[in-house]
Amino acid sequence: MIQLYTWGTPNGKKVSIMLEEIGMAYEVHAINIGQGDQLKPEYLAINPNNKIPTIIDTDGPGGKPFKLFESGAILLYLAEKSGKLWPDDLSQRYTVIQWLMFQMGGVGPMFGQANYFYRLEEKVPYAIERFTKKPCGFTTCWISNWARANISPALTRSLTSPPIHGFGATMVIM
Repeated sequence: MIQLYTWGTPNGKKVSIMLEEIGMAYEVHAINIGQGDQLKPEYLAINPNNKIPTIIDTDGPGGKPFKLFESGAILLYLAEKSGKLWPDDLSQRYTVIQWLMFQMGGVGPMFGQANYFYRLEEKVPYAIERFTKKPCGFTTCWISNWARANISPALTRSLTSPPIHGFGATMVIM
């Protein structure tokens, strides 16, 4: 059984969507990041980085409990453990990993920055422009290149986040 520690953010939803897609049993433990639950000692004991999501697989490798944080690492673990959404073909597998890293290292952080600067009381026009234009470029890159990668859509799932400043974000989650 997977114990999922998360909150209702785009990053926090990735793992629960993956768990639903692969049909793996899980229990959700809400970590209210607005109230600082991620800073409590009991949560820091399972994730010293104080971020969501985190999982504990009660039947992890060797039949022992296994703790894991960082959404990308969790997605890769669940895909490999379940054998679902994880290509056997090495080139296809690394193409999937490539797009996951693209989301984790670019798309996700850029939208997070856009949201942060947009919500500041004192507006920083340069930051708003930088972090709203670049994510749109990432989304265009994703859409225009995914079809050319010749990978079955069954290998990935996408999550459309709530609109940020009037535009939506497509996030690759496998």
